Amino acid sequence: MTEIDPGAGAAAESGPDQERRARARKRLDDAGAKVTAEARTESREQVRDLMGWS
Repeated sequence: MTEIDPGAGAAAESGPDQERRARARKRLDDAGAKVTAEARTESREQVRDLMGWS
């Protein structure tokens, strides 16, 4: 079986492209963290309601 090199044939990214991708990745990670935090808060509120702790 032949291994596929994901970088094979792809042009090397230039500095500005790498920086743009890094900023986009950070925004996506930050947004994901915010959604996770909101979901956890909502879950805690639901548990409090169900258990009668609110």
